[in-house]
Amino acid sequence: DAISSGNADVATLVFWNFEIPEASSRGLNVSFFSLKDWGVPDFCQLVLMTTPDRYQQLKGPLRQLALALKRATGIIHQQPALAKQYYLNYTSTGAAGKDDPNDDTMTDAILQATLPAFPNDYTMAREYYHRLMTWLVDTNQVDKEEASQVDISSYWTNEIAW
Repeated sequence: DAISSGNADVATLVFWNFEIPEASSRGLNVSFFSLKDWGVPDFCQLVLMTTPDRYQQLKGPLRQLALALKRATGIIHQQPALAKQYYLNYTSTGAAGKDDPNDDTMTDAILQATLPAFPNDYTMAREYYHRLMTWLVDTNQVDKEEASQVDISSYWTNEIAW
């Protein structure tokens, strides 16, 4: 809204899969560049976090959640029309509020951009978190000495992702 009203010239941390289609549907001339192309780690991912103690307590339910996410992603990739229908049923209307949500071109554009973005593999490489920690140190968001004392495996595991 800030860009369309003239109160802003640029937006950051834009979600390309829904904010770009929405702005385009409003007639705005928009473009997008990814921060990861400029050395900023990609943070646009679902990452489940907890403490080590809580993880041990909830390992079973967290595993069930991970499996449910995998099943949902399977439906999204294998049956995108069904996934779209689930979304439309859940939201009860298209993004533009039309009477027939199946005829909403903006919702179609958003779903067309979003559905393929769901990952098939929920594992993350240790290198990703090592690179993230390096970036946090390089940008002075984390103390270098303290970061050097923290083993990546103490805050990241793929144990329930399999």
